[in-house]
Amino acid sequence: MKRIENVVLLKVIGSCELIAALAMFYFFHEDVPALIGGVILLGLSANSFFQAHKCYQRQYSPKKNNKSE
Repeated sequence: MKRIENVVLLKVIGSCELIAALAMFYFFHEDVPALIGGVILLGLSANSFFQAHKCYQRQYSPKKNNKSE
């Protein structure tokens, strides 16, 4: 259950970062530092979604049995 909570938390964080990046692009499209910040936030958002995906895959991947019979 703990990994599901981590997946949800990472997706919420990624969504907030994505919304903040889009807001920066929309409101500050003329300022170069804001555009750089928006690109950084987009990268952080992508990383959060990627980490959530990896966490989800680890939870539902079949366990490998290393029994030597």
